[in-house]
Amino acid sequence: MAYRLTSTGIVLGGNLNDFISSSRAELAHNGPKWGIFSGTSYTYKNRDHEITANDATSRNILSYGQRRRLYPFVIVSIAKSLRRGIDFQYQLGPGAAYRVFGNQQNYLRIGSAVIYESSHYAGNNFENYDGTSHIINKWRLLTFVAGTQTLPGNRMRIVYEVSWQPAFQGPNNRVYALAGAEIPISRKVSLRGNLEYTHENVVLVEKSKYDFIVSFGLTLTNIFKNRNAEIDED
Repeated sequence: MAYRLTSTGIVLGGNLNDFISSSRAELAHNGPKWGIFSGTSYTYKNRDHEITANDATSRNILSYGQRRRLYPFVIVSIAKSLRRGIDFQYQLGPGAAYRVFGNQQNYLRIGSAVIYESSHYAGNNFENYDGTSHIINKWRLLTFVAGTQTLPGNRMRIVYEVSWQPAFQGPNNRVYALAGAEIPISRKVSLRGNLEYTHENVVLVEKSKYDFIVSFGLTLTNIFKNRNAEIDED
């Protein structure tokens, strides 16, 4: 079992008093047959003593035969977002992923899934959607590319993920992109910089269709494991 904790943030003072904090926790188990991944992220933003972001997302993936090139998985995600006016949202569905390459330091995966999504909004007045209910249920196609690249000499670790979620019914599309760079300062602690971008064309009126966050902080990896346990784990 491997785990990573990342915490980044920005503080701005002067004309605007902003505090932005973004945290992420990951757990992963790569067994001989079954694999488990759980990633939970939390974003908080306070502007001039007003909370403008209080968002949490938990994505959980159960895969079978993930050490093969092509393998199936099931994804379950839950989320809430003050920024986007979503009180509760869940996604559930099966998919398949292809491991282009992978080792202890570098990997690249592409995949696709068919997911059912239910979103409970804080209102019912939307852009690009004619419904009157505050609940929107959609079937989506999820496609993604995700990977990690470590530069020679372990000088920097680059993490990236891009996903596209078009809906089968109507022009309801979502795009998510994450890019991160880590510079090790010890075997288990790294400096971290993050860039996150989200775009969705169905939003509540007066809500922005996109979010863009750049933040900086630290990443802790397997801080409670000894070196032998890290080497022995596949």
